[in-house]
Amino acid sequence: MNVLKFSARRRLFGAAVLLSLLAAGCASGPVGVSWPDVSFLGDTQQIVLAFNDRVVMVNPENGDGVELRNAEGTVRVDEQGNPRLWDVRGGETPVQFYASPILLDEDTLLIPGYNKLLFEVDIPTARVENPTGTAVGGYIVADFAVGADALYLGLAERNLVALDRSDLSELWVAETEHGVWAQPLLVENRLYFSSLDHNLYAVNTDTGETLWTLDLQGAATSTPVYQDGHLYIGSFARKIFDINADTGVILNEYATENWVWSSPALVDGMLYTADLGGFVYALDTSDGGLSEVWKVQAATRAIRPTPLVSGDTIVVGSRDHHVYWLNRETGEVTDNRELSSEVMGDMLLIEPSDTLDISEPLVVVSTMAQDQLLVAFTLERGERIWDYGW
Repeated sequence: MNVLKFSARRRLFGAAVLLSLLAAGCASGPVGVSWPDVSFLGDTQQIVLAFNDRVVMVNPENGDGVELRNAEGTVRVDEQGNPRLWDVRGGETPVQFYASPILLDEDTLLIPGYNKLLFEVDIPTARVENPTGTAVGGYIVADFAVGADALYLGLAERNLVALDRSDLSELWVAETEHGVWAQPLLVENRLYFSSLDHNLYAVNTDTGETLWTLDLQGAATSTPVYQDGHLYIGSFARKIFDINADTGVILNEYATENWVWSSPALVDGMLYTADLGGFVYALDTSDGGLSEVWKVQAATRAIRPTPLVSGDTIVVGSRDHHVYWLNRETGEVTDNRELSSEVMGDMLLIEPSDTLDISEPLVVVSTMAQDQLLVAFTLERGERIWDYGW
């Protein structure tokens, strides 16, 4: 276990959420404080979990913490003879982690802290190489967009920064009126990102020059989805937008029942999205529009995560403590599983592979309960396979 200690003043994430939404002109509504951020380690299916003051690695086969090993493959042990696990923590005055780490190179993980610092961690040892951190211009709650030579990072209060990937120096800043709470989308030499200031931005990746902005009529907290010159994104205006990626002109829009927090999933020309009223939508984009195929209220409370779509199945998680399985063709809820807390973070799909000893695909869901931070279910049957907590 590696510990980081800081004397910098902590800010309550829930208060920051509420203040940002009020400043962005949104109506009052229930707001969570924080939730686990779950991602894969690079192109592998190794699970990385960032939550509160810890970043850990979890074995996708069984939900155990990943053991540290030396160059000979022997498990490292502590003074009591217990296996050492891959675990980076804050100290008595801890840094908080709300966003996914990224690979800088095959042996180095870059972890964004909410305290305006970036930490480089040696992957084989889980050792923090720069304990004092590399400063950035603001608090961090959104994931990086990663380019060949640059990293792009939204800041919680306002603005987006581009950093040189080799030394993390600042290349340019794109200014916004309020915070950027979603991962930017990188498409060739353009970067698209949304903001709590109601706008969707397109900027040049080399210079940071703003190419266009579009008013989404409400705060936006998600990453747009791109396909064939179209951008698809939702906002707190209770709408899904189809936007020309070159010009920023709205081509089509679709009214939802409630705020849209998460990114949609686009599969085979069908756009699947969910809102904070518990509704799930299937919209056909193949005819150049946003044609409703079905709309279902699957949950009794908000659905914040992006729907997970695989084969004939859609899986969504809700603040009502349930995970729901839907028929992709009809939207019918075919099954559900109750958990001990709210589901807020995006889900992972774990696929069988030559290096992974599982017999069928698993859906990994995160909750707000510390003793049940991750739960793995089989995709097809919803059988509970393992839990992970601390």
